[in-house]
Amino acid sequence: MEPINGITLEKYADLCALMANAPEEAQQNEIAAKEGISAEDWKAAKEGFTKRMSDPTDMGKTALAFMPLYQAAQTKMRGGAEPCTLEKYAHVHAHMAFRKDANGNKIDYMVVLGENGFTHQQWIECESYWTPVVINDPTKPTLQVRYDAEKGAKFAKLIQEESDKINGIVR
Repeated sequence: MEPINGITLEKYADLCALMANAPEEAQQNEIAAKEGISAEDWKAAKEGFTKRMSDPTDMGKTALAFMPLYQAAQTKMRGGAEPCTLEKYAHVHAHMAFRKDANGNKIDYMVVLGENGFTHQQWIECESYWTPVVINDPTKPTLQVRYDAEKGAKFAKLIQEESDKINGIVR
């Protein structure tokens, strides 16, 4: 994969992880500068890699190469720790899936995230960490690599318990 303005896909993933909670361009440029990258080069890399990942002729190759690099960069930044506990992940996941507002409509997921102290980016990190661990989908071989049957069963139990609470079901 060809670098863009001297920025490899690996370095781009590292920068994206560092910038996960930096939505403003000025914040991103400051982080890039600390990493020895000019604002112009960062902008070119961001636009270029985003374009590659959304280009149908690329057939997802760039995105598939990026995700494990990005996840590894996130893990490194967390010092190897989980981004959230399985219990917290199941709690938030259940509320996003099963809670309704006063009109019976599915509650806005951003409300659930806010109530549980997550930004959208932090939740994406939890989702990308836990989904392949707890979801068993034989049609998606990439999910099978990290699947843990014991944690998958625990997740299913936690989801059921939380769903029951949300729906007022006593067992």
